Amino acid sequence: MEYVNLGWSGLKISHIIIGCMSFGNQQPWMVEKEGAKKVIDKALDLGINCFDTANVYSNGRSEEIVGELLKGVRNDVVIATKVYNAMGDKPNQRGLSREHIMRQVKDSLRRLQTDYIDLYQTHRWDYETPIEETLSTLNDLVRQGTVRYIGASSMWAWQFSKALYISQIKGYEKFASMQNKYNLLYREEEREMIPLCVEQNIGLIPYNPIAVGLLAGRYIKDGKIVIEKGDIERLQPESRTARYYHKPYIEPSENAEIVKRVLEVAQNRGVKPSQIALAWLFHKKVTAPIVGTTNPEHVQEVVDALRIDLSEQEVKYMEEPYKPKPVSGHQ
Repeated sequence: MEYVNLGWSGLKISHIIIGCMSFGNQQPWMVEKEGAKKVIDKALDLGINCFDTANVYSNGRSEEIVGELLKGVRNDVVIATKVYNAMGDKPNQRGLSREHIMRQVKDSLRRLQTDYIDLYQTHRWDYETPIEETLSTLNDLVRQGTVRYIGASSMWAWQFSKALYISQIKGYEKFASMQNKYNLLYREEEREMIPLCVEQNIGLIPYNPIAVGLLAGRYIKDGKIVIEKGDIERLQPESRTARYYHKPYIEPSENAEIVKRVLEVAQNRGVKPSQIALAWLFHKKVTAPIVGTTNPEHVQEVVDALRIDLSEQEVKYMEEPYKPKPVSGHQ
């Protein structure tokens, strides 16, 4: 396993992060503790030391499972979790206010069975709370030792730039990472966010690296991407699939052409399409993609993708059909 610094920090994480959103009990495709143990044990055996969850995943159950399974190796792993989403129906049970963050960090610590969180991330941008309030609260958590490093997720580049600037002028703790959506089918981040992170030495830990299975070739039928009703139900929530299948991101025909080229490169190399999709991200010099799975065999496949060195010609061939589209609305 390769280990890299998380952005500007001295924290060493594996070049692959295990995403734990599928640990819990809210959807049929999730696994409970025994299934999660097989995935985590395999990851640890292969040298993966970083695990990403969130308080909202299965309403806290994912954190509970991660805490139970990692408490015996706590000092050897990096636990990342998040805050923002609603954890109740009351007005102060959501967002990035001091009130919500301080309550949620205590609940996350309890569920994770630990006295500190390695990487505490804002799950979304809060349009109702001043960013100064959020940043000062996160800064306090770092100073207290409750949180070691802070990260962000899913926001526009101007928002992240504003947060970084305020942290600098106020002397607050600086974000060490950005967890953004990034893959061969969604490359909006290349426009502004990734250049910003590179310039500021922020770690890039993208989620959805194989586009909810599209880049694995799972939904290619007769040269087209076909997602049946049953597929959408299995991929709940539906919006996760719509991000790649419908406007305003990329036309379905372009999606299908990119996927077909991924399949072709994979066939020529004798590897799986999902491994090619991951190899593309490694070629792009991301810090560590976040890969979620319920199958321990997939963990081995992900690690094997680290050894795939794509040529510039292969990268250009797979990227060629992509046409950036105007993007509007909230992250």
